[in-house]
Amino acid sequence: MSGYQSLAHRYREVAIKTASPLQLVVMLYDAAICCIQVAREQMESKDIAGRSRSVNKCIAIISELQACLNLKAGGEIAGSLNRLYDYMKGRIFRANVEQTSQPLTEVETLLENLRSAWVELVSQAPATAIPPATSPQRPNDSFMGSASATPNQTKSLNISI
Repeated sequence: MSGYQSLAHRYREVAIKTASPLQLVVMLYDAAICCIQVAREQMESKDIAGRSRSVNKCIAIISELQACLNLKAGGEIAGSLNRLYDYMKGRIFRANVEQTSQPLTEVETLLENLRSAWVELVSQAPATAIPPATSPQRPNDSFMGSASATPNQTKSLNISI
């Protein structure tokens, strides 16, 4: 790893460790959108192996977002997100199998819409509501996973873009 890549990796690591749970969700959406865009470019350039890696990474990110849902406490919103995540993963799979970019474009639009909603939530959240040093790496909203974990108990997710 070059010096620049090492610094960029450290910066990204610090940003993740100091982010609020809501900011982490936005970061996951950013990574998923980036993977979709890269997969589309790789599809156009006939890079099958690269496209498969990008598609798999995007599906892993969406699966992580889906795993964070608290379907019991989240009610209708969590259920709708769960179905939407399933739909997106199906569309990504279809795009990969059929080697067509239209489903990827559709998923990218859905992800961008969801991301903008989460950005709005981040902007409305009080800065003192979730101190970064004690927040888990999972979102704290009622339709997301439990916020009872301590920093040492949190699950690590290595998503690099």
